[in-house]
Amino acid sequence: MSGALRTWLRLLRHRDSGGHLPTVLAVVAFAAATWAVLTVAGGVQAFTERARLAGPGSDAALYPLLAAVSVALLVVPTAALGGAAARLTVARRDERLARLRLAGATSAQTGLVALLDAGLQAVAGAVAGVVLNLLATPLLAQLRFQGRAFEPSELRLGALPVLVTAGAVLLVSLVSCAVSLRRVVVTPLGVAQRLPAKALSWVRVLPVLLVGLAFTAAFRVLGQLTAGVGLAGAVLVLAVLLAATFALYNLVGPFLLSVLGRVLAARARSVPTLLAARRIADDPRSAWRGVGGIALVTFVAGCLSVVPGMTATDGGDVEGEALLRDVGTGALVTLVVAAVLAAVSTGVTQASRVLDGAPQHRALHLAGADVAVLHAARSRETWVPLALTTGGAALTALLVVSPLLAVLRSAPVGVLLFAACAAGGAGLVLLASRAARPLLAQSVDLSRAPR
Repeated sequence: MSGALRTWLRLLRHRDSGGHLPTVLAVVAFAAATWAVLTVAGGVQAFTERARLAGPGSDAALYPLLAAVSVALLVVPTAALGGAAARLTVARRDERLARLRLAGATSAQTGLVALLDAGLQAVAGAVAGVVLNLLATPLLAQLRFQGRAFEPSELRLGALPVLVTAGAVLLVSLVSCAVSLRRVVVTPLGVAQRLPAKALSWVRVLPVLLVGLAFTAAFRVLGQLTAGVGLAGAVLVLAVLLAATFALYNLVGPFLLSVLGRVLAARARSVPTLLAARRIADDPRSAWRGVGGIALVTFVAGCLSVVPGMTATDGGDVEGEALLRDVGTGALVTLVVAAVLAAVSTGVTQASRVLDGAPQHRALHLAGADVAVLHAARSRETWVPLALTTGGAALTALLVVSPLLAVLRSAPVGVLLFAACAAGGAGLVLLASRAARPLLAQSVDLSRAPR
C-alpha cells in the first residue's frame, strides 16, 4: 500500500511531453459536466416547487414537464462529456500502467495507482463544478419565467443532491478506470504494443430503426395518447423517446465513422487522406468523440427549431402567450447549455487525441512524413467525420420534427437559427482542431520524446 502511494505521488510530479495538460483537461471536463447537472437539476427543482405552490389546474404544472424535455435533450451530452473526461488520454494512462506492470508492480499496486489518479481528477473536477454552479446561480436567477425572475434560493440544491452528483462523477471516473485497468492487468504487453480495438458491429443500427418507428407512431397518435394518459404522460413519453433517439445516435455514430474510414482508405489518392482514413477506421470511437458533441448540439438545435413558430402563435390568450414565451426562453437556455457542453467536449477531445496519438505521430515523422503532412492528415481526420455526423444529426432532427413542418414554415427564423448553430458548431470543431496544432508539433519533437 505504501509503495503504491509513493509511486502515485512520484507520478503526480513527473509528467511526459504532455506535461500536466491531460490532468487539466480531465478536471475541466468533469467540472463542466458537474456544472451542467447541477444547473439543470436546480431548474427542475425550481419549477417543481412553483407548481406545488400554485396548486392543481394551473399552467405552472406544465413547467416541470417542459423541464423534463430539456433534461432529455441534455442528459446525453452531459453523460458523453463525463465519459470523455473519464476516458481522457486513456491510451497514455494504459501505457504508463503497463510499464509499471512490466517493471514488477503487482496488480493491486497498479490498480491503486490508477484509481487514485482517476479519483483525484474526478474529485477536483466535481469541486470546481460545484463552485462554478454557485457562482453562476445569481446570473441564472435573472431569467424570467411565469412573469418573474427566480430567487437564487430556488435554484440552489441541498447538500444531499450536490453530494450525489459529485459521487456520480467520481463513480463514472472510477468505473471507466477499472475497465481500462482490466486490460493492463491481464495483458500489459498487449497494451504496450497497442493491439487493435474490437471492430464495431452493424447491429448498432437496429435499435435506431426501432426507436425511429416508435417516435413516428407516437407523433401520429399524439391526440389519442394525450387523451389516454393525459398531457403529462404524453410529454413524458415524447421526452423518453427523444432521449432514446439522442442516445442511439450517439451509439450508431462510431459505426458510421468506421464504415466511412474503410471506404476512404480504399479510395485514398493522397498520403494525408490515407493516414486520416486509416486512423478513423482503426479508432472510430475516438473520431466520434472529436465531433460527437457538435453533432449532438446540432440535433438539439434542429429539434428546437420549431419553437419560434410555436411561440409566434397569437390566439389572444395572455396566459397562453406567456407560456409560449417561456417555452422560447427555456429552449434558448437549453441550447446554450448544450453548446457549452459541446464546446468543452470538443476542445478537450481534440487536444487529447493529439496527446494520445503522439507515439504514432512520432513514428510517422521518423519514417519520413513531414509535419505538414501530419497536419493535413489530422485536418482531414477532423472535417470528414464532422461533415458526416453533422449532416446525419441535421437529417435526424428533420425527421423528428417532420410532423411539425407546418409550424416550422410559419416561422422560418427557426431554420436560420438552426443553420447558424450548425455552422457555428462546425467552426468550433475546426478552431479547436487548429488550436491543437502546436501539440502535434511537440509530439514529433524528438527532444521531448519520453525516455
